[in-house]
Amino acid sequence: MTNICTPPRNRQELPHHEASRPTWLELFYDLVFVAVFIQVGDLLSSDVTWLGAGKVVVLFAPLWWVWANFVWYMNQFHVDDVWHRFILIVQIFLVAWMGITVTGAFGDSSTEFVLCYIGFRLTMILMYIRSFKHMPEARSLMIFYIRNYHFVGAVCWGGSLLLPPDQRWMVWVGVFIWELRNSFSKTLSNYLEKFPVHLGHLAERYGTLIILVLGESFIKSITVDPAPAFSLENILFTFPGTILLFSLWWIYFDDAHDEEPEVNEDSFLSRDSAVLWLYTHLPLSLVLISFGVAITKLVGEIGAEYLKPEYATLFLGSLALFCILLTFITQKDEKSCIYWRLGSALLLLLMIPAVILWKWTATITILFSVLIFGAQVIREVLATKKETVADV
Repeated sequence: MTNICTPPRNRQELPHHEASRPTWLELFYDLVFVAVFIQVGDLLSSDVTWLGAGKVVVLFAPLWWVWANFVWYMNQFHVDDVWHRFILIVQIFLVAWMGITVTGAFGDSSTEFVLCYIGFRLTMILMYIRSFKHMPEARSLMIFYIRNYHFVGAVCWGGSLLLPPDQRWMVWVGVFIWELRNSFSKTLSNYLEKFPVHLGHLAERYGTLIILVLGESFIKSITVDPAPAFSLENILFTFPGTILLFSLWWIYFDDAHDEEPEVNEDSFLSRDSAVLWLYTHLPLSLVLISFGVAITKLVGEIGAEYLKPEYATLFLGSLALFCILLTFITQKDEKSCIYWRLGSALLLLLMIPAVILWKWTATITILFSVLIFGAQVIREVLATKKETVADV
C-alpha cells in the first residue's frame, strides 16, 4: 500500500538491485511519452521532405528532453507516495495535451502546446521544491537544476508566445541548446562527483524507452491501410522486414545496452563520463521513430515498379544513422566493433543513390539491408562465442 506522504530520499542509499529497477509507474510514464512520440512520427509520415524532417526534430527534441528531465529527477531521488503520484497525474495530463496539439504546434495549436510545456516545467520545479525540504544536503544541486533548466525553460517558452506561431520554434531550439550546454558544463560535472547518478537505473530507463519505440515501429508496420494480402510477394518483403527489426533490437541490447553505461578512460571515444551515452539516445530514439515511418512507407510500396527516392532516403538514412550513433554508445572496447558499425553505415548510405539510379524495388532494398545487419548480428554471435571460449 502506497503511503500518503513518504519523503524523497537519495537513490544511492537503496540496495543496487532495488535502485536499478524502475517502478511500474515509471514504466507507465514512459509509455505515455511514446504515445506522444507516435504523434510526432505521424507528422513525418504526412510530410516526408527535408522541411518535414526539420519540423519533427524541432518538436521531438524538447519532448524527449522533458522526459529525460523526469528520468534524471527519479535517478537522483527515490519517491513513490500519493503526493508524488498526484504531481505525475498532472504531468501525464499535460503530456497528453502536448500529444494532441503537436500536429498544430507550428500553427493553430501552438499556444496550447507551449502552455502545456510550461506547465510541465512548473511541475518539475514543484518536485524539486518538495525534495528541497527533505534532502538539505542536495539543495545546491536542486537549485542548479531549477535555475539552469526548468525556470529558464518555462520563462523562455513563455516568451516565445510573443512571436508568431511559425517563428516560436527558434526560441525552443535556443532553450534546448542552452540546456544541452549546461549538461556538459564543468559545474554540473562537479555536482555529479558529489551526488553521483545511478547508472544502472538510467540504463534501465533508457533501454525501456528504446524497446517501446521499437515496438512502436512494429505497430506502424502492421497497421498500414489497406492491409497487404497474404501473398508470396508480400511475404518476401515482410519476413526480411521482421528480421531487420529484430536485428536492431539484437544489436542494441547485446552491444550498446549492457547492464549499465561504462565509464572507460581507455575506450575508443575516450569518454570521461556517461553523459555522452545518455544524450546520444535522443537522436537514436528519433532515428528509430523515423525507421518506423519508413518501414510503413515501404510496405505501401510493395508491388510498385520502383521505390520512391524520398522513402529510400528516409529508410536507408535512418539505418545508417542508427549504426553511426551506436559507435557513441557501444559497450564494446575493441575498435573492430566501431569499424563494423561505421562500415555498415557507409554501405547503407551508398545504397541510396543505387536505389534511385537503378530503380530498386522495396523488396530488393530491404533484402540488401537485411544482409548488412545480418552480418553484424553474425559477427556479434561469433565474438561472444570467442569470448566465452577464452573465459573457459
